[in-house]
Amino acid sequence: METKANSVSAINNASATACMKRHGTRKNRVSVRPNRFLTVLLRLLTKKHFLLTPDTTRILKKAMKHAIRFAFLVCFAALAPLSAKAATIQVQVGQGGLKFTPANVMIQVGDTVQWVWDAVDHSSTSGTPGHPDGLWDSGILNTGATFSFTFTSAGTFNYFCSVHGTCCGMIGSVTVTQAIDTITIPKAQWSTSQMLLTVAATDSNPTATLTCSVTSTGQVLGPLRTRGDGTYQGKFRNVTANPVNITVTSNLGGSATANVRTKP
Repeated sequence: METKANSVSAINNASATACMKRHGTRKNRVSVRPNRFLTVLLRLLTKKHFLLTPDTTRILKKAMKHAIRFAFLVCFAALAPLSAKAATIQVQVGQGGLKFTPANVMIQVGDTVQWVWDAVDHSSTSGTPGHPDGLWDSGILNTGATFSFTFTSAGTFNYFCSVHGTCCGMIGSVTVTQAIDTITIPKAQWSTSQMLLTVAATDSNPTATLTCSVTSTGQVLGPLRTRGDGTYQGKFRNVTANPVNITVTSNLGGSATANVRTKP
């Protein structure tokens, strides 16, 4: 019995020694309160209860940061196409005769026109009949073909069919306008004692130039200073009477009107 007890004791001592080598003694073990999420995650992955040392905790936290950053990039990439405003407008070529349908379209900068062939021996060529300008040329195509062109600047662009433009008046045009920006006026305040009008505005396009005027008379007070991030501010002195309403306009086409508050 004594021999058996000694054998069991030796086995226990060996196990304890192995455990101490693996994890260290209870006295030398560093006390760590790991993040509960990390602990649960580790248990789910291993289905065992492991001791989280400072090193493993640090490694897991670093891995989580990379995972969160990757997830953010994936979400951003998925949402980016949803924010795009560019559109594609179709024009039928030769549908119902020697014509483009619709013959004249209006789009915004960044939009694309796609010509779809419904008949044979037609082209979409920029310029006027007999005078192509080289901006685009589909070549002579047949039924079922398509050709696309993206417009990156504002203006009116004429085009024609190189086969039927001169003889039959098969022409068209694309009018491209700059996308209208959005202006907000969070502050419009007039000081009676200082005769000072203070205006703060924002624009969805930070490259816009904003001008402030009196709504009722159209009197231009002056430009607003940009901070380069879409926010603008202006202080107009010697404004002897409350304008009541002001209008802020943009060189890109946007505008907004606001009531003017009065303060002493």
